[in-house]
Amino acid sequence: MIDFVFLAARQVEPQPGFIVGPIAALFGHVINFLFNIVHSISPVHALGFTIILMTIIFRAALMPLGLKAQKSMMKMRELKPELDKIQEKYGKSKDPEIVKKANAEKAALMAKHDANPLKGCFPMLLQMPLFIGLTFILRQSFLYITRLRELYYELSAAIIDYPNFIRIIAPNVSNSDDLPSYVANATRLIPNAMQQNAVEAANLITNHGYTIEQARAEVGDFINLTDPADLSRVINRFTSENWEWLSTQIPEAYWSVIATLNERREVIESFFGLSVIEQSNWRWPAVLIPVLVAISMLCSSWLMQLRTSDPNADDKVKMQQKIMLVVMPLVMAFFTVGFPVGVGLFWITSQIFQIAQDLILNKKAGIKLRLPFVKGE
Repeated sequence: MIDFVFLAARQVEPQPGFIVGPIAALFGHVINFLFNIVHSISPVHALGFTIILMTIIFRAALMPLGLKAQKSMMKMRELKPELDKIQEKYGKSKDPEIVKKANAEKAALMAKHDANPLKGCFPMLLQMPLFIGLTFILRQSFLYITRLRELYYELSAAIIDYPNFIRIIAPNVSNSDDLPSYVANATRLIPNAMQQNAVEAANLITNHGYTIEQARAEVGDFINLTDPADLSRVINRFTSENWEWLSTQIPEAYWSVIATLNERREVIESFFGLSVIEQSNWRWPAVLIPVLVAISMLCSSWLMQLRTSDPNADDKVKMQQKIMLVVMPLVMAFFTVGFPVGVGLFWITSQIFQIAQDLILNKKAGIKLRLPFVKGE
């Protein structure tokens, strides 16, 4: 009888939905292509360098649109006095007809000078599909990268070769919540829907003669630990602590093969001591990723404000701009903590690219660097 049990040190990812699935598949082909190039040069930090390379290529492709958006924002800054005059002309009336006339006049002025405040949002919006796809891909990168998929399959098969592997990976415990976090046999983090699917699948296979493929088609996604492809989804969620604990549970005769394959996996998925597929959380040194995200975004936002903010704005508006300058990077850093380290690498690389672009644009516009929150600046 097949054991339909679940395990994960971190939650096993369900299959992508009809929205995320196509996005992940599209960028998955791109990442696989770039990964093969990077891996052929060196497997060391291959996944991290692949993310950096893909981000640079993606941002370079968006550069023409980004430059056009930046020029539009600079035009908006130049047109600010004219827009203010139009507003003064019509006053603060809430009469629909007057508001309509004021908006129409403003729109005509912006159209004449090819200025649009919304254009500045386009480059950021176009990054969102990559962000969504990359987040899912990194949580199951082996599904999209051929070399990793083959390596994970070999690693899973080596674990399955140990006769008692299921009893170690998914022991019969009354309360898995009592198990320490470093134990690689926790069953508590598996989605409830997948657990229910496994129970229904076991019933169809045992009592109704279904094959595993037929049961999966009938009940939905579940994991069969005796299948290397399914076990790959499980070991993909292991942390370094889980692997270390597992090494104490499997005899050396079996573990030596597993360890060799696992070292190859770590070489690919690590990035200067950090696992690209693991969440940053608040642990050291992974917490450096959200910190660098905040710093890079702060610098990028500051350079953009120098070029787009109104120097004649009142003190209240200027203070609001300075507050946003600090708050938005902190919010982004907070969210980055919950994403894989590789997603943080994407944001850092993207912001560094933006910083370089802003420095060039500011220099061409003759804008001098002025530090925020400095009296007299």
